[in-house]
Parts: sequence; structure tokens; C-alpha cells
Amino acid sequence: MIISKLLYGLVAILSVTSFMSCTEIDENDRLIYVKPAEVKKHVLIEDFTGQRCVNCPNAATMIEQLQEQYGEDNIIAVGIYGGDFGYTTVAQGHTPLSLTTEVGNSYYTKWGVKAQPSGMVDRFGGIQKNLAYWAAFTNGRINMEPTVMITPTTNYDEATRTLKVNVNVAGLKTLSGAKLQVWLIEDNIKDMQYMPNGSENNEYIHKHVFRASINDKDGEDINVVNEQTVNKEYSIKLENNWKPENMSVVTFVFTADGVEQTEKTSVINK
Repeated sequence: MIISKLLYGLVAILSVTSFMSCTEIDENDRLIYVKPAEVKKHVLIEDFTGQRCVNCPNAATMIEQLQEQYGEDNIIAVGIYGGDFGYTTVAQGHTPLSLTTEVGNSYYTKWGVKAQPSGMVDRFGGIQKNLAYWAAFTNGRINMEPTVMITPTTNYDEATRTLKVNVNVAGLKTLSGAKLQVWLIEDNIKDMQYMPNGSENNEYIHKHVFRASINDKDGEDINVVNEQTVNKEYSIKLENNWKPENMSVVTFVFTADGVEQTEKTSVINK
């Protein structure tokens, strides 16, 4: 059923386009489960991008279009800067550009990213270079029934630049081999970007830029049991050049089958 939905969505799309520090609460300290009235599936798009990648702005445009179609709260994107185009040329010393992070670049190796832009939609179907597949997979995944409910809350101390994050995970089904990932991203960063026409745009606005992993970079094991909840707490100190008013925490639960649910919450409550 899921595959048929994805194939249907892909045909439709192709028809159109042819024209730190971490503190953890013991999982045994469970809260009282209250069944949610309704939980809607949110889709995670991991966009493997780079500042020297001339075609990467096209992927950013595709993400904006999907957010307009399905709602910005329902399509949660993370731009992971790295790969060949996340560094200066070999002749220039092959040094990381301003938005490239060591952790972000490690994901290129982990997922075997060979070209940019590339992306994963809910980690379903692996790495995809064809943007039409991004749209088709999004169409299939967003209509799935969620298996978990994630409720993240944030508390930011401006004086110490310390962010505390509380994550509550409620099982709507029992999952095997579930992991929890907590990331920090930043929007509206003005920085250099190569454009599709080959020009260098120093006024380009980068969105949903991966800054750091608040918990283990590959996620941590979490017991997701039907009608039970687990609570986790973390803290991280923000770098001086990060703007907390433009930052968000992206939290998701994933299994070998893909990302089960994703949530995004602002660092500063607005």
C-alpha cells in the first residue's frame, strides 16, 4: 500500500516535471500516558548540500515548494553542508567552508553521498539525486499513520547561552530498534553560495542549516512501547556566532524502516 502510494505520487510528479553535553533521564522513570486526540505525520528531508554546489539552490527551491504545498510545519528540512562542495578547492587548500561541520560531513560518509544536491525523505528509499523523487516520497510518507508522538520543549538562558531541551516520546505503537535524534539548526544565514548560473552570491540566505547534534551524532537507542512515554533531557552551549532567535531543535525517531516522526521547535519561545 505504501509503495503503491509512492509510485502513484512519483508518476504524478514526473508527469508534471516532464514539462555537548547531555543528561539523560532513566527510561524507567516513565510518565503517565495520555492518549493524544490526533497526531499528524511530519516528513523529514535531509538535504545534502554545499556552498560551492551550483545546483544546490534548486534543491532549496524544491523544499520551499513542498513546504508551501503541505505546510511548513509538516515538512521539516535540515541542510547538511559538506561533501566536495562544502570545502574549498584542492588548489585552495581543501578547507571547510563556513557552513560545513565535521559532524555534518561525517553523514556524507555514513550515507554514501556521492553527488550534490542529494537528499533523503524520511530516510525512505535511500539517497536520491532526482528532486522528483523527493516530491513523490513526500507525498507517500505524509499520509502515513504516525507511530510515535514527540513533544520537545526548550529553555534558553541568554546569559550563559545554554539551551536546555526536554523531549517526551509517547508510543502510539511498539517499535523495534528505535533511535532518537536531536539536532540543532539555524535559519536566515547570509553567506556565500554558488548559483545555477555559475555566479558567486555573497548575499544568499541559507535556511535550516545543520549546526550540531545535541545527542549522539548517530542517535541513541530509545524504547518505544505502545501507550508508554519516555522523557529525555539535554543541554548544549551555543556558539558565539549562532543566533538563537533564528534557531530550532529538530527531533526525530527512526528505525530501520525510516523516520517514524519528526518535530521542530524554536530555541526561543515566541
